[in-house]
Amino acid sequence: MKLTKNLFYKTYRSIIGSIAFYPTLIAVGFLLFSIIIMLIEYEPFMMDLKKDLSFVLVKSKEDARLVLGTLVGSIISLMVFSFSMVMIVLNRASSTLSPRVIPGLITDKSNQVVLGFYLGSIIYSLILIVNVQSDETVNTPDFGILLSMIFGITCLAFFMYFIHTISQSIQVDNILNSIFSRTKNEMERLTLEDSEVQQEQNTEQWYPLNTSKAGYFKKVKVNELVKLCEHHQIKIQMLQPVGYFFVENSPLLCIDKEIDDELKDEIENCIILYPQEWVSDHYVFGFKQISEIAVKALSPGINDPGTAIKSIHLLTLLYIKKIQMKEKYIIQDSENVNRLFFKQIVFEQLYDDHITQIRIYGKADTLVMLALLQGLLNIFKADKNKSHYHSIIHYFKALIETCHKNFESELDISLVNKVIEEFNQLKAAPSIAKLIA
Repeated sequence: MKLTKNLFYKTYRSIIGSIAFYPTLIAVGFLLFSIIIMLIEYEPFMMDLKKDLSFVLVKSKEDARLVLGTLVGSIISLMVFSFSMVMIVLNRASSTLSPRVIPGLITDKSNQVVLGFYLGSIIYSLILIVNVQSDETVNTPDFGILLSMIFGITCLAFFMYFIHTISQSIQVDNILNSIFSRTKNEMERLTLEDSEVQQEQNTEQWYPLNTSKAGYFKKVKVNELVKLCEHHQIKIQMLQPVGYFFVENSPLLCIDKEIDDELKDEIENCIILYPQEWVSDHYVFGFKQISEIAVKALSPGINDPGTAIKSIHLLTLLYIKKIQMKEKYIIQDSENVNRLFFKQIVFEQLYDDHITQIRIYGKADTLVMLALLQGLLNIFKADKNKSHYHSIIHYFKALIETCHKNFESELDISLVNKVIEEFNQLKAAPSIAKLIA
């Protein structure tokens, strides 16, 4: 049963992440609507309504087929063009930004609604064509044809809207801003209220549970796992943070007491491993997507340092948010007992994982290195409690050393020295030697 639920969850995430999810739902809705219209088309109240609307209704069966056929052909052309534009956007995002941003673009609901309305209008019109019979004694579904024309006009309006949104979504700044906003919102969702206090848990004597499969740790079905813990009166500590890659038979988590194999399987089935990286699962994926866009922008094939600098600025804001947040990493049950303990993702780990590669690929670009230095300077200013004092100093010195090895121009060195001088003027900041030309 648990294996079935786990498979159902993975299938569910795959379906809602598909570009065809909302279009399919909307198309089915149009199909049902067309059936309803056919059932009530010749009811007395509809006949009275059609008398009032007679000036916009189609009278001839030949005209009805012509209108419906024209609508179907035209909307199919719009749909083909729109799908082609979506594929162009996805291909460009994959080649110039990062393949990891594609799931976020695919699940853009506005574009899916437009495509779904196209598909639904086609299905609706085809159902009407079937019901337009050549027998002159059979009435024409003229009210349904009127609705079909309205849907066709609406498709034109949606097409104009689609062109606008697709032209916006293809811009790298909008993609970066979207990832940044979703990452920030996810961080705020995981931030504790000031009144909440969470205590560390000593897990030295707990029993480990090894994973039976390999994969990236993406998500935990928290509610189900907490209920298991409450029912069996156990506590669980995750041993690695979200995004960690597990090999088979490696320690996945530890439990405060021994359990049987059946419960172990139930617990492991609450741990989700799947390839997509949704920012809604954890904010760490937002950091990863922004940093990979920066690295891709610094590649010789793309050569877009402006995008890399924009990414660094957004990452700086997220790092400042990270050092200021009190993260919720302990989940309680219905009786307020601590049951589930997550492995914290610390600032140093995030910085090592996502800034180091930018520093390596952008080490010869003056503006990129200056953006990294200025970003660390702003993070140092925001760290009011100096909880990451030594780490920030270490990273700052590493950036200075990289500049020293790669910069030869006096102008470049002078620009770096200005940032060093600004850093040295800060209170509690150690004195860092300037570069010598």
